[in-house]
Amino acid sequence: MWCSSPRSRRSLVWVVVGLLLGARPADAHETARLEYPDGFELPASLAFRVQFWIDVFTRYSLREAVVHDRAHPERVLAVLPLKVGDSAELAEIKASYEEVIREVATAPTFTPSPFLNLFLPPVDPSAIAAAAGVDRVRVQPGQREVFAKSILRSRRYLDAIRREFERAGLPQTLAYLPHVESSFDSEARSSAGAVGMWQLMADTARPVIRVDDEVDERTYPVKATAAAAAYLTRAYVALGNWPLALTAYNYGIAGTVRAVQALGADDLTDLIAHHDGVNWGFACKNFYAQFLAAVHVAENTGDYFPELVYPNGIEHVVRKGDTLWHLSRRYGVPIESIRESNALSGATTQLRLGQRLMIRG
Repeated sequence: MWCSSPRSRRSLVWVVVGLLLGARPADAHETARLEYPDGFELPASLAFRVQFWIDVFTRYSLREAVVHDRAHPERVLAVLPLKVGDSAELAEIKASYEEVIREVATAPTFTPSPFLNLFLPPVDPSAIAAAAGVDRVRVQPGQREVFAKSILRSRRYLDAIRREFERAGLPQTLAYLPHVESSFDSEARSSAGAVGMWQLMADTARPVIRVDDEVDERTYPVKATAAAAAYLTRAYVALGNWPLALTAYNYGIAGTVRAVQALGADDLTDLIAHHDGVNWGFACKNFYAQFLAAVHVAENTGDYFPELVYPNGIEHVVRKGDTLWHLSRRYGVPIESIRESNALSGATTQLRLGQRLMIRG
């Protein structure tokens, strides 16, 4: 716990000065244009939020902490190196920046605050002062490594997901949603009880698939996709557009419908600006922006993760213990793709030591 005495506060400020001097500015990064298919609009007011999440997914690593304004995520105040990256370190950084921002916000307007030089340029004193509000400072670890693994995993499932969505009459763009929900981890479990690639709650999944003490089909990718498709269909029917329907995937259909009715509007930007609910927090407000960011990165993988794209294929020499299943997991490509690239029959299960296989993503 931070001590509040004047002496300890001065010490704290100098500790934070050391932290801030270790912050690195965000370098310029040219990206593909943000373009989305019909139905998945990008409101102008969300464009900067989407870019923030693109940066979190692609520029910042797990070893970096992005300090930003919770109400305006795109206002990045600093990027710091992490020593451990656990919750305790993130909380310490948050508390430190809250203290420094209070110092800046309360400084006389006619005296340039020396702390302004410690934030990422360009410095906007009003933005820093605004971040002094209640619980406005937020610390977000980078996710580049996590998203790279998610892309590799997704290659095993996207074809099956798209087929399931086609049968359900849903847009193929929705197939990228697990990037946000679970990083395409079929065994993912949340503290709230959500399970599987689609992070389904038991009550949500049971009308479509089996969830009981013996079998939990939420961990079965194809069956879980059918349950997710059913929920997304209900959300779209209830709310009429995909920005709200996807928000309902996180916030709940009933809660989103109530919020829309209370405001008398059917626009997500209105909800973000004006809705005030007990569970209407940062995750809900940013869920659609995160989804659009994930779609953009997934469809422009070569721009952000060139190391994951194999335009001409790569050669793998079979070693002891290698199987098609292991190679599929290692390289993030479907088994059928490996079979087709190497003219392997559907009955082929055994690989020969020293056999050379071409892996194409």
